[in-house]
Amino acid sequence: MNLFKRIVTTVHSGVDRTVASMENHEAIVDAALKESREAVVRAKARLSRLEKDGKRQHNRVTELTSEIELWAERAVACAESDRQKALACLQRKKQRETSLIAAREQLEEHEKIIKRVRGSIDESANRVEALQQQRNQMRSREAAAQAGSIVYTLDGRMGDDVENAIERWEVKVGQSEILHDSHLSTDLSNDDLAEGFNTAEENERLEAELDELLTQGSDKK
Repeated sequence: MNLFKRIVTTVHSGVDRTVASMENHEAIVDAALKESREAVVRAKARLSRLEKDGKRQHNRVTELTSEIELWAERAVACAESDRQKALACLQRKKQRETSLIAAREQLEEHEKIIKRVRGSIDESANRVEALQQQRNQMRSREAAAQAGSIVYTLDGRMGDDVENAIERWEVKVGQSEILHDSHLSTDLSNDDLAEGFNTAEENERLEAELDELLTQGSDKK
């Protein structure tokens, strides 16, 4: 009983030391992972707003392009009947063209920003995944090291006691097996019913063999 108490005490103390040494490191990594995930989520939310702004700017470019075509058509339509009106239409067309140039420049710059932000988010997400894999690997390595340390401690401090206990256990099991086999053998040897069948079957075989010999003798005559 004392042996098992010592084993349990040693195992628990080894686990406590390992957990204490792991707690700070794992807590730091978990905190970094949590902060990184939250940062990625916030960045994705901002990227979504940027993409919505980009769609609005793209729609603005489309609208200005349509308006330029419209004012050009109006200028042509009223050129013969009202030249001043036609010139005013061309003035509106020119204003839209100036706005279109600025809108296209803004859209181009906005798309560059979106591309950079999306790339940064992808990089951060990949880094979070890699960090999580590293954390899982460290957990596995730590668990394996913990198991090895405990086994080494058991081997070093109580190796002889454990081996002796196993030897005594093996002797006890062996004795039980021998006793079981001897009882089984005795039970089989005292089975009168089986013995009766065996004797009758043996007599039948002998009778058949005798008949065969007699038949062979008659054939020779």
